Amino acid sequence: MRDTMRQKLARHGPGLVSRRWMLALAALSLALAACDTPNPGVEFPDLTFTHKPPIQLAVGKVRIINEYKMPFKTPNVEHLAPVAPGAAGERWAADIVEPVGRELTALFVITQAAITEEKLKIKTGVQGLFSIDQSERYITELEARIDIFDGSKRLGTARALASRSQTAREDTTPNQRAKLLYALVERLMADFDDEMRRQVETHLTDFLR
Repeated sequence: MRDTMRQKLARHGPGLVSRRWMLALAALSLALAACDTPNPGVEFPDLTFTHKPPIQLAVGKVRIINEYKMPFKTPNVEHLAPVAPGAAGERWAADIVEPVGRELTALFVITQAAITEEKLKIKTGVQGLFSIDQSERYITELEARIDIFDGSKRLGTARALASRSQTAREDTTPNQRAKLLYALVERLMADFDDEMRRQVETHLTDFLR
């Protein structure tokens, strides 16, 4: 056996060993890439709000305006979420705010709808080898208002702000991170729904039906 190995090395030289290492490294790279790539088969349900009671306003129409522009760069990551807060806010208004009048106009305006990623300090060295730390914190906010207009005259405003945060472990997979962001936005919208209803009941009482 030893003579055979010597003969192979003499015949092929170090290239045989190099090629074997290259093949091994290529296989390892493919395995790591598979771990970092989200499973395209993972689907998330639509985030809807028709199961909640509507907010009926004495207006003839409702306009939805999303003023928030996604930066598409760090630390913002809302574009990576299965449902971005801005899109969830638009759907909330479409499902919840119901016009039951004839003359006035309600504007639902989204002014903030971000998810930001904050890197957390994790253990390094020997300690880091034996621990799994929380490595990121995700913070999401949704701020919006409902304005009631009679032509160009604003008659009333209700404004709501909701925020949520969630940490992720350093061994979180891409699919797990997507599920985390979906659940984070889902909880954000539950908080926003509660807060906006309180604000409407306080500031737009005259327009409720």
